Amino acid sequence: MSELDNYSVLRIRVFNDLTNRAKPGISIYLIIWFAIAFGFGIHEKAEGFFLVNSALIVFFFLTRFTHFFLRNKVTKDNVGFFESWLIGSILFGAVHWGLMSAYVFYEYTQASFEAPLLIVLSAFSMGGTSTLAISRAIRSLYPCFLIAPSIMLFLYRGADEDYLWGGMLIASWIYIHFASGSAQSDYWQAISNSLIAEGRAKDLEKLSITDPLTQLKNRMYFDDEYEKEWQRGARLKTCLSILMIDLDFFKSLNDDYGHAFGDEVLQKVSRYLENSVLRPTDCVARYGGEEFIFLLPNTDEDGLSIVAECIVKGVSKLKFESNGDPVKVTCSIGGATTFPHPSHDPAVLVKRADEALYRAKDNGRNQFIIDSEPADPSIPKISG
Repeated sequence: MSELDNYSVLRIRVFNDLTNRAKPGISIYLIIWFAIAFGFGIHEKAEGFFLVNSALIVFFFLTRFTHFFLRNKVTKDNVGFFESWLIGSILFGAVHWGLMSAYVFYEYTQASFEAPLLIVLSAFSMGGTSTLAISRAIRSLYPCFLIAPSIMLFLYRGADEDYLWGGMLIASWIYIHFASGSAQSDYWQAISNSLIAEGRAKDLEKLSITDPLTQLKNRMYFDDEYEKEWQRGARLKTCLSILMIDLDFFKSLNDDYGHAFGDEVLQKVSRYLENSVLRPTDCVARYGGEEFIFLLPNTDEDGLSIVAECIVKGVSKLKFESNGDPVKVTCSIGGATTFPHPSHDPAVLVKRADEALYRAKDNGRNQFIIDSEPADPSIPKISG
């Protein structure tokens, strides 16, 4: 995976975390506002203010709810849009609530709901900032937008009680800043450790299915893929083909030119075989020693013969030298095709390909033989 893909995956993951953390805030403003408005009679004492403020809070609620409803449509191409939508709606909501609170404190100085509103304001600032601190923008601006308007109002009015309220809000702001910093640091440390662990797990998984010398997939990987493709072929009634490839006289190459040269041959042939895989569903693996195996789903005998012929010719054209002298390397191939069936043994197809390989070697090597399967009347023929 490229660095750009890694960045996109990380960004989507952080976005999803932020969206889930912001979920409780979708309705909390709505609930608290109507609780205060009806509990303290604001809807009767200031009907115009109540209607305007309620309309704005409902608007922010619908905006946040729509965003949460559409969160599953996020991709690496549009995550920036959804991220800006979420952060923007949260911050605009904070601006609205902050200005609304300052207006209430200014307009209704003797109102009984002043103290509850201060408590709510502090609770929103602390809870929201700490929870959403994974976003640097929210951590910095959210408490500012909520608290700053009221602080400026209290300091402007200048009464003893106002200085008390303002001082308490300033102290809360400072505490929120440092507390949210710890929350932000903990989150990014946790996600960093998680990404490192996931990367190591992927590396270990890759190592477990990769042959260390040739870097091809190993036999364990092939066996797993073969079982999957057998089941798929049985379900879809499509053919499945196998090619067994063996390097001719490989033991003699090792004896005559050394094991280092033999490793070079295996690596160079492996690269050629890997480049011969043209479809995502096909795979080539090192089966053991100097043997390789191709898995070719939905490939009939004619297609299998074409692939085998290309490989025989291609391997024979690879250039090798030892101490300046050219060395000829060839291969023999055995292939087999079948229509997988739930009642059939998958190992039989591999055995047929292996037997065809030995016939190719007995016939002089540097050639391929495809084992033809007798028609099975229990399996319907596939046209096309």
